[in-house]
Amino acid sequence: MESIKVCNLSKLYGNSMNKVVALNDVSFEIKKGEFIAIIGASGSGKSTLLHMLGGVDRPTSGNIYYDNEDIYTLSDDELAIFRRKKVGIIYQFYNLIPILNVEENICLPIELDKRKVDSKILEELLELLNLKDRRKHLPSQLSGGQQQRVSIGRALITKPDIILADEPTGNLDSKTTDEILNIFEKANKKYNQTLIIITHNIEIAQKADRIITIKDGKIISDERKN
Repeated sequence: MESIKVCNLSKLYGNSMNKVVALNDVSFEIKKGEFIAIIGASGSGKSTLLHMLGGVDRPTSGNIYYDNEDIYTLSDDELAIFRRKKVGIIYQFYNLIPILNVEENICLPIELDKRKVDSKILEELLELLNLKDRRKHLPSQLSGGQQQRVSIGRALITKPDIILADEPTGNLDSKTTDEILNIFEKANKKYNQTLIIITHNIEIAQKADRIITIKDGKIISDERKN
């Protein structure tokens, strides 16, 4: 994947009596390997935009092109395959399977796809995430930061083109937040993956190469670091 182009994207919820405009004619372009933070208050539309970029929810109007292919012309089945192969999503809540250990949780997307786990990539990830000595632990035996690292590993194991993280440090203390951000930065450079983080925390956003600010469903600023 070389680029993502978002063109005139809008998302409306409800009917004409109770209409909510979550996104309002949003357009921008993302280059491969960029680290972008999208910031805004609660209800600004940033999480809706993340779901659109990840193929999780369809827009009311507008287009998202991955390498000139409009992903929303795909059928639901084709879109599901696109998500599994191209996109890794990380949420604030870790969503780990409690009866699976660290290694099994990380490998779950590969297993669900009935593919063989690449042991070299798994070992690389466990090293990157500092989880080698925790590989056989269950989620209940891990700290919050360790659980979030597992969820990052689960997103990275498929070698996606783009990582989307929705408030990934929202439940973590400042020290653990720094550790998680460091992992994101390392992965972004190591695998040349596009990384988009949704946050309301300006300190986290300042780690990114580019900060997009959303208010009332519209982009009000788009700033790149020199």
